[in-house]
Amino acid sequence: MREMIHAPLRQGVRWLAILAGVLLLSACASTWSAKVTTFQNWPQDAITDRYTIQAATEGRSELEYQAVADSLRIAMGAQGLVEGDKNSRLQVSFSYDSVLTRQWVEQYADPYFNGFHSRGYMFGGFGFGSNYGGGVFYSPQLISVPVDIYKNTLQVVIRDLNSGNREIYNVTAISESDNDNLIEIIPYLSKAAFANFPGDNGKTQHIKIKRNP
Repeated sequence: MREMIHAPLRQGVRWLAILAGVLLLSACASTWSAKVTTFQNWPQDAITDRYTIQAATEGRSELEYQAVADSLRIAMGAQGLVEGDKNSRLQVSFSYDSVLTRQWVEQYADPYFNGFHSRGYMFGGFGFGSNYGGGVFYSPQLISVPVDIYKNTLQVVIRDLNSGNREIYNVTAISESDNDNLIEIIPYLSKAAFANFPGDNGKTQHIKIKRNP
């Protein structure tokens, strides 16, 4: 009789947990985040001067490079920076890349959770832990599995021709994704790189950006 009572409760708890996880994933999907590290020595009189973006180097697709440059123009324009010609005081260069890495993450071995949460930490805080002692709450087993992760990087450097082409701004924005979608997220990386422009020298911060619908 006790097992007959507990079985429906366990099943109910499982579905409540799955529902909570789906809602959590829906909320997380509306935002995107990146780690941004900034080094800057921005002259006070440079904010009104115009910039130019250097041409693509050999080995880069011209069309792809211009698409990335357009994303930077939008991000820089939002901070009041205006594009000029090749004789502009501010010279902008950038590089971008996506590197495939492998990480080990915790995953629920229980089939009720597989498919919904590939990473075990997604259920942190929902009351499912290792202290299950046979009560109502169900505790699925956690296992470590290898996962391929793409590390997406955008670096932007601005130099000042009035100071002997000295570097005055150097920012690197890094994000991770489970598929090779660097060009798709370049607009977000560009926005993150200039989110708190010019920012504090030597500061690393995590920038969250609302995704486009």
